[in-house]
Amino acid sequence: MSDDLGRDSGELSVQLPAQARLSGMKLEAAPGMLQAFFTDGDSRTISANSIATLCGASIRTEMISLEAECHTMPGVIFQAATSYRSGSTQPYKYSGPSLSSENASLVFALRTAGPGELLYLMADSFNFRAVLGPEAGYSTEMNLRTLVRRLAAFAPSAAHDAFVDAIIGHVPLPPPVASLMEFFRTAARA
Repeated sequence: MSDDLGRDSGELSVQLPAQARLSGMKLEAAPGMLQAFFTDGDSRTISANSIATLCGASIRTEMISLEAECHTMPGVIFQAATSYRSGSTQPYKYSGPSLSSENASLVFALRTAGPGELLYLMADSFNFRAVLGPEAGYSTEMNLRTLVRRLAAFAPSAAHDAFVDAIIGHVPLPPPVASLMEFFRTAARA
């Protein structure tokens, strides 16, 4: 997906390479260089000076079930060549309050200078242990915070958004955004 649309239209003004989702990275692969690994198996070396912006967000997801149904299928018990049905064939309908769940996914991106590519990772599926080594823990948010602090120290000239500033300053994260595309639009303008 490669888009280069104008800023006035509200669309993305950076390019998303054919595969921009990061699966891993290696800081200081060479002095001042970051080795980025992508989910398609490709890799690229990026210098610390070419990282223009570090940004991130939490993306809120909400699932609402208006009605929960539970159907039981009739079971079949075989006994002496005669089959007997057991179980209810009537559907059970939940009549209580609507069921809902809310969750937040964390996303982080770095934008490069020059052609302005946006490289991102989804924290839920990123291999923090390969990047952080023994510093990696069992909490996705804590691992992301550690990685962001390392990247901010690695690329000190890169601009930060409110999410990255909150992580560096050890303060609560800003409110979540509505979607991944909203994050891309915001990150493209940063």
